[in-house]
Amino acid sequence: MPSDRSGLDIDGLLDLLVSTDVIAAFRDRDGRFVWASPAYHRMAGADVTGSRVADWADAATAERVRAEDEAIWSSGRAVRWSPEDPGCFTRPGGDRVWLAGRKALVGGPLLAMIAVDTSAWLADRRDLTAARTRLGRFLAHAPVLATITDADDRYVWLGETGQRLFGLALPEVLGRTVAEVLPPEVAAQVLEQNAAVLGSGRSRQVRLSADGVEWSGHRFPLPQPDGGTHVGSILLDVTEQEADRRRAAMWRNRFLALLDRSPVPTCVATKHGRITIANPAMAAALGRRPRDLVDAELEVLFTTADTATHRRLMHELSTGRLARRVLAVRWGEHTGALTVQAVPDDDGLVLLATLAVAPEPAPEPPALSDRETDVLTRLAAGDSTATIARSLGLTAEGVTYHVTRLTKRFEVPNRTALVARAYTLGLLATTAWPPRPS
Repeated sequence: MPSDRSGLDIDGLLDLLVSTDVIAAFRDRDGRFVWASPAYHRMAGADVTGSRVADWADAATAERVRAEDEAIWSSGRAVRWSPEDPGCFTRPGGDRVWLAGRKALVGGPLLAMIAVDTSAWLADRRDLTAARTRLGRFLAHAPVLATITDADDRYVWLGETGQRLFGLALPEVLGRTVAEVLPPEVAAQVLEQNAAVLGSGRSRQVRLSADGVEWSGHRFPLPQPDGGTHVGSILLDVTEQEADRRRAAMWRNRFLALLDRSPVPTCVATKHGRITIANPAMAAALGRRPRDLVDAELEVLFTTADTATHRRLMHELSTGRLARRVLAVRWGEHTGALTVQAVPDDDGLVLLATLAVAPEPAPEPPALSDRETDVLTRLAAGDSTATIARSLGLTAEGVTYHVTRLTKRFEVPNRTALVARAYTLGLLATTAWPPRPS
């Protein structure tokens, strides 16, 4: 088997270079290719055996290779290309190939080159660098507090918002613990949250509060190549939002208090008609308790014959309009008017429904006999039992009998209430009784 003077098995080496698909070649002192691997031929775009680089490469590439070759032939020192400082080869079509490897003299003497194409690696690294740059710019301008701490709660990274907030540059923060950077009350919250993330291995929604400022966001595990785990966090300043939420809750409570005390039967429902809140007046009108109306459907509680108005209302609600319609409704033995109005809410549209109950018809006054009318008329005139008895030719017991019957029929406790009820029902007129005898 052929070998060079150092005992190197050339055939075995060539087989290895071919099988591993690396870019390799041997050239003589005149720069002619003695041998090149298939990968080198593909890089050059042709079979280069017997040719020089200047025969098929562009002038700039050929000159760079010539100068590099001369330096190696004259000094005997090898040239190395690393992924961070790669060699460059321009294809005949103009595309660049970035190489990591080595070019040196071998026995013969020949100039040998062996390298791998790192173009894809460099492209990935450029993409990664660009992504990191974009992320850094985003975090620099976004109002977020972004941090990374290790398993010992030492800062690995702190975004620019955090640096401005703490008044510290990144080099001053790196390697310091949470307890060394943050105020004690905030550090205690962060340490507890970090421990929960590291213990569970899962992301957690978290909140921080200190000195009237509130933050909300997530802490999440960041597995590391060495098998450890860091904790990342992204928090937003929600101080203003929380203040708005508390104000909204205050007004909602005020509304509920007013609704509860309102004498008007009222309820709040979803735009599909499912009741969420009903006041006592609405519950009383329907003969139920307020909690029994929660989740009840308006269309089940009330029926209406006004189908045209009902259809218009349903269409307006389906299109998101702030509709307001009045429906004549019936429930049980009762009738009334249900006013349904759509109002905006945080979750979209809700319905505010108020009920006007139609008054019950006044009861017919009981029919009176002539004798009962005479007795009632004289009672209204203020006559005593004895006077009424003499005037009507009755005994005192007879007058008392009629008065007792009348109080029972009119469901009143005494004579005064009896006379008042008679006036209310229109059974007595101010000129109905005769004048007192002089």
